[in-house]
Amino acid sequence: MKKAWIWFWSVFLVILSGFVFLFWDYWKEGPKTDGEMAKAAFTAYTTNWKNQQFAHMYEQLSLDTKAKVTKDEFVSRYENIYGGIEAKPILVEPLYNGDVVPTEDGKINFHYRIKLDTFVEPISFTGKATLIKETQNDKKDWYIHWNPSFLFPGMQEGDKVRANTLYPKRGEILDRAGRRLATSRIVVDVGIRPDEWSKTPPAGRTQVSKLLQIPLANLMSVVSANAGKSGSFVRIATLPEDDARLQTLQQTASIVLQKKQVRYYPYQAAAAHLVGYTGAISQEEYEKRKDMGYRTSDIVGKAGLEQLFEQQLRGESGGRIAIVGADGTVKKIVAEQPAKNGQPLALTIDATVQQTIYSEFKQDAGTAAAISPATGEVLALVSSPSYDPNAFVLGMSTEEWEKLNDDPGKPLLNRFARGFAPGSTFKPLTAAMGLATGAITPADTVSVKGLHWQKDASWGAYEVTRVSDYGAPVDLKKALVYSDNIYFAKAALSIGEEPFVAQGKQLGFDEAVPIPYPLDPSRLANNGMRNEIQLADSGYGQGEVTMTPLHLALVYSAFVNEGNIVYPSLLQGEQKERYWKREAIPPQVAAIVRDDLVQVMEDPRGTGRGARVPGIRMAGKTGTAELKQKKGEQGQENGWYAVFNVDDPRLLVTMMVEDVRGRGGSHVLDARIKRIFSKLLQGVGA
Repeated sequence: MKKAWIWFWSVFLVILSGFVFLFWDYWKEGPKTDGEMAKAAFTAYTTNWKNQQFAHMYEQLSLDTKAKVTKDEFVSRYENIYGGIEAKPILVEPLYNGDVVPTEDGKINFHYRIKLDTFVEPISFTGKATLIKETQNDKKDWYIHWNPSFLFPGMQEGDKVRANTLYPKRGEILDRAGRRLATSRIVVDVGIRPDEWSKTPPAGRTQVSKLLQIPLANLMSVVSANAGKSGSFVRIATLPEDDARLQTLQQTASIVLQKKQVRYYPYQAAAAHLVGYTGAISQEEYEKRKDMGYRTSDIVGKAGLEQLFEQQLRGESGGRIAIVGADGTVKKIVAEQPAKNGQPLALTIDATVQQTIYSEFKQDAGTAAAISPATGEVLALVSSPSYDPNAFVLGMSTEEWEKLNDDPGKPLLNRFARGFAPGSTFKPLTAAMGLATGAITPADTVSVKGLHWQKDASWGAYEVTRVSDYGAPVDLKKALVYSDNIYFAKAALSIGEEPFVAQGKQLGFDEAVPIPYPLDPSRLANNGMRNEIQLADSGYGQGEVTMTPLHLALVYSAFVNEGNIVYPSLLQGEQKERYWKREAIPPQVAAIVRDDLVQVMEDPRGTGRGARVPGIRMAGKTGTAELKQKKGEQGQENGWYAVFNVDDPRLLVTMMVEDVRGRGGSHVLDARIKRIFSKLLQGVGA
């Protein structure tokens, strides 16, 4: 009997402990009261909110709320609003304070705090949520009675959130006189409403095609791609505000015109390579700049100064987030940050000098630079042929781009940033090197009969060729006046390779020109002088010698400044030294070469006499550089001029025209240089 009782109490205790364990687990883990159940429900809701699990949030809404808004509408509304204001991260914090009990009508209220980082500024606010207890899908629980104020305080049914980027005004690019090289203007976007295109008769469609020079098939393709988008506007072209075609287009069914402000380049092709242009930011550019506040809708500098000074010119975008009523009126500004306009960029460039020089190319390929030789201010940097940067702003068709890109004249190539063989314009530099090192003197003569010369038989078949045999010994002055290749080939050999290269470094070779625009460094040789032949050819600007037009102009400034090379400036107000290279050439040497360059322009046999302007004393040097792959063949010839006015020097121009063979060599530039100096220094023909 005793054993039976022991067994009974043992079984009883096991069963009792099981009930106790189950009760404890229920009591510990499960909500005990309505308040605890409501807290659990709202905590789950705010967690889903923070994680942007909008579909899960919808499942926790009350039946009354679900009757007013579908799941797709609810999810879409959150995604569109948060996406539009770039809300991330989202921090949602439920605010609990003490015991929670239902109100008399059986509801429970909780407050919450929300913080959003937006594209404008961080936004934070508190709100109140009402929960009701009801049964959904056989589950009785607390559900959220949602309304639009959960999105932003004060929002009501029918309201929308409008997010607008406030774009800054891009800084203008100005010349030395305040003339606008880059500014803004109003243009008109021409667009089609695809859903109304069918109302346009065939004749009207054909007329639109012809007016805009867009194939009708392309227009039909645009309409087809956007079919069914009621009220959509599809841009097909952008025209200047004063374009006469707009009057006809305005009267065409389904065509819509919208004005907008865009970048404008008044000097068009004349300054295109220098100023550059702007365009829509690419995905690659956006990825690089998104941490700098850029957006996918931004316009950025694509080339030239527009690209180089993007940060200064762009300014900072602002933004506005507003609650808008059903009638479109703004009910409340949620957040606003005004845009900060970009800063202007003031250049030393003279638009008149730039335009005057560019117009002299007349579509010939070439390049030029102009400086004030006394101050180093860069007055012009020109590349021809060029392009109209406004075409990039307005938008080019595939055909227009291919035509520009495939043009054999290479209008997209920035020639003033590239190095070219300077030909005989280099001879004054060799003269200065030779005089400075004592390798030559002004009185030394070269007596060579005939048009060809070589040092000795070790040169094989290679010879230095000159244009004319003057039948008499040639000294330095005559060598410059006549542009004698043999004289300067012998001078380079007399100088020697190491002193020649060392003197070149003093003149800025193998060094970047100190302006905020990337130019190729000028070179005397690609990988050192290979032999005496290359050194001899270098003496008259051939071999592997290359110079940019600006560097050539700067070196010539030494003949104005007692042997000092002036420090260049492209931006107004720059703090800089007066000279880039002090005593690059001994003063007495610079004076000798300068006087000889005057004779190049004034001597009856001087190669520069054709560009001489009556009333202006000029000094300069012509040059013809031949580009060929091997000895014996005829290569392309480029014609050069480097010239400045001597008395009160105000203008120094270096100019190169490509492919002058059979057209007179460097004399192709005679009349052009003459007109440039006449107009800019005398106002003749202005």
